[in-house]
Amino acid sequence: MKKLMLVAALMLMSVGVFAQGKVAIGANAGVALYGDGYNPFGFGAKLQYEFVENVRAELGYNYWLPKDKAGLMDFNLNLQYLIPLSDNVNIYPMVGGNLAMTHGDAVKALLDKQQTIFGFQGGLGIEFYVAENVKLNVDAKYQYNKKTKEFTDGGIIHKHEMKYNGPVFMAGIAYVF
Repeated sequence: MKKLMLVAALMLMSVGVFAQGKVAIGANAGVALYGDGYNPFGFGAKLQYEFVENVRAELGYNYWLPKDKAGLMDFNLNLQYLIPLSDNVNIYPMVGGNLAMTHGDAVKALLDKQQTIFGFQGGLGIEFYVAENVKLNVDAKYQYNKKTKEFTDGGIIHKHEMKYNGPVFMAGIAYVF
């Protein structure tokens, strides 16, 4: 987690140093289809920085609503390659890393503390400029996060596999500086 925070801090500092690139800040809402054990709805924020023409980094945070007092939050760092379809429309394949963290009483009771799981993701998105500095986007990606945790219950050792694998669909809005 310290490495991810260092990367995020370096990205934020680079925004000021290399001001010639496009910077955007925005919000997302969406659904993650991880399975029956999780609430699929979430929302978040993102920061985008185009550091080379048509190549940008996106740092994102998502909070997935709890189900039965247990939920997820994740940090994402993606690279996106912009392919212009017109002056106001781009599609972008993306690839990146994901750091998911559990939150909520049920998970803490079962595993005795918050769990952090590193994973990978890839997908495709499309963005539409609705004004000179405002854009809407839709993303579809697949996340792969998996970790096995051992815990003891009454002297019996159990293995609990934590998986947050599946498609994620997000829609968002961003302001471009």
